[in-house]
Amino acid sequence: MTFRDVTIKNFKRNVRNFFSYFICSAFAITIFFLYAALLFNNSIREGATEDVIQIVLMLSLAALTLFSVFFINYAHSSFIKSRSKEFAIFMSLGMHKNDLQKIILLENLIISVSSLVAGIITGAIFSRLFQNVAIDLLDLQGVSYSLSAASFIVTAVVFTVIFAASQMISSVKVGKLDIADLMKDSRKQDNQAKTSDTRLGLVGVGLVVASIIFLVVISNHESLNTNPFMIITYILLSFIGIYMVISHLGNTLISFLKNKKFYYRHILSITEINHKFNQNKRIMFILSILSGMTIFLVASPFSLLQLSESIAERNKYDIEYISVAGVHVLESGQLEQVLKQSSEPLKSVQETSFLNLKMNLEGDKYDVLKTKPIVSQDMYNSLTGEKVTVGTGEVLNIVTAWEPGTHGIGEGEAIQFTDGTQTFNYKVKSSYHADWFATASSYPTSSGIVVSNEDYKNMESKVSPNAMGTHYGIDFTAWKGTEGVVQKLKDTLNATDKDGSGQMFAVASKVDAYKELKKNYSLFVFVTSLIGVLFFVAGGMVLYFKQYTEIGNATVFFRKLYKIGISDKEIRSVVSAELLITFFVPLLLGSIFGYCFIYLITHVMSGSDIIGEFMKNTTIVVAVYFVFQLSFYFITKRKYSQEVVRKLTRAA
Repeated sequence: MTFRDVTIKNFKRNVRNFFSYFICSAFAITIFFLYAALLFNNSIREGATEDVIQIVLMLSLAALTLFSVFFINYAHSSFIKSRSKEFAIFMSLGMHKNDLQKIILLENLIISVSSLVAGIITGAIFSRLFQNVAIDLLDLQGVSYSLSAASFIVTAVVFTVIFAASQMISSVKVGKLDIADLMKDSRKQDNQAKTSDTRLGLVGVGLVVASIIFLVVISNHESLNTNPFMIITYILLSFIGIYMVISHLGNTLISFLKNKKFYYRHILSITEINHKFNQNKRIMFILSILSGMTIFLVASPFSLLQLSESIAERNKYDIEYISVAGVHVLESGQLEQVLKQSSEPLKSVQETSFLNLKMNLEGDKYDVLKTKPIVSQDMYNSLTGEKVTVGTGEVLNIVTAWEPGTHGIGEGEAIQFTDGTQTFNYKVKSSYHADWFATASSYPTSSGIVVSNEDYKNMESKVSPNAMGTHYGIDFTAWKGTEGVVQKLKDTLNATDKDGSGQMFAVASKVDAYKELKKNYSLFVFVTSLIGVLFFVAGGMVLYFKQYTEIGNATVFFRKLYKIGISDKEIRSVVSAELLITFFVPLLLGSIFGYCFIYLITHVMSGSDIIGEFMKNTTIVVAVYFVFQLSFYFITKRKYSQEVVRKLTRAA
């Protein structure tokens, strides 16, 4: 038998595993190519004025790259581990380690090249549909489908490097193989369970519970949920807890169940499940994190899409705009004339006066004017329903931007306001997120200032008329029918803009916010759902690889039991229980992590008022995930049970 014959026979013998590896690799390459083609479409880059679109696509490519590194390396490692006895036999017959490395190289070369070609071709075929959907979601005008050479090059280079790196790791592992260790490999695996660490399972459960309590505490305190150290501490605490639960909870439960009737009635299933936990703890931990990230990636944009209307309605008024320093000044009766053209009946027009003064502190990127809107304590309380108190010489910095943080203005800092002539000095009493009398998008600032009634009157009497501003808040009986009057108001205000300064103060409206949110969140759902599908399929394929690469050892184990009278039905029952735990424990733990992380991010982004709806939509995603996982479980259980029973029957 020639070296070529050995390679071909080995490939045929493991064709099922290689085909599964080929399918998932080609799928990963296809999705990567779709995103790369979208990212390198020049017309989309030019037509999409928002940087967030490019950021989302680049982050998607980065996530897919990291995932592919993990998955492909895992597949290589699994194949080598599952064929330990086979390699030992080859080496005992005189085959050198270099020959084994050549066999693995040829096998991986076939899979790498074929999956790369298949993935790129499939991606090129579906890229038109993918790009057209993305263009429609982004509502881009004059943008057409195109395939750039860069998308082909980047995809080929990235996955060539990944395959090459995985091959190098495999070659190093093969170079360290020893015949004696290979022959004992399966017995080493069977003795991995540690019964001395039963208390660590309870410690793991305690850490998971403690991480959830810690999460609730930091989420509800802005000073904590904006602290990277606190967030990293929570993630590490939850990761350690999840890993300890997977590693030791089986031994802990067995220690409690021993000497109980239930234990002896199901002793075979319980001990085999515990063995699998100890043997597969690392991969189950990784799958738990992968499941959690899948839920987070899919549930977050899905919830935001479902809540687009609720989020848009967080704007205080249906339509609002700012008139200040000669900008957006309409003639008497002109506003009323414009609003009469609306198809929806007008409910009210609220006019709020404020001071607009320059500040000395370094502001946020939103503070492009380097000014702050200022209102009195009574005005603020009346407009927002709050009950704040501000002393003379003090100010409250009310953060209006959605990002966490105090935006350059902290408690105790000295702050100075001026209109260019008069100067006013204060001390910041506090700085925090809260309601404001206007929507943040109507004024380019990250926060507003509240001063005492006495200080406001003093400032109002001394500043120039140009420092006085007016906020117009307009409400109709139904905001969804105001698109026409919003555009009419924009055109009217733009006509008064002589020097372009009016562009700094946008007309904010619920209908525009709703359309923008729908567009952006639809794109996020579209982008992250495909990644979530890939993660789900990959998680299932990892479990598939794990079961089938260990089917030889499982057959040996069941063959021993088969000889002493275990029935096919009992074998199927043990396999069913084992797979049920293996498939759903990572998903259960991942769901807990996904829920917690969504809870944290929602509070960080000042969305605590919609957390109930957010969790409801997340539950829908988790339920769908469980349904798909259940179907994958039934397919794997049937095939795996049939394979084990078939081999046992043939051996008998």
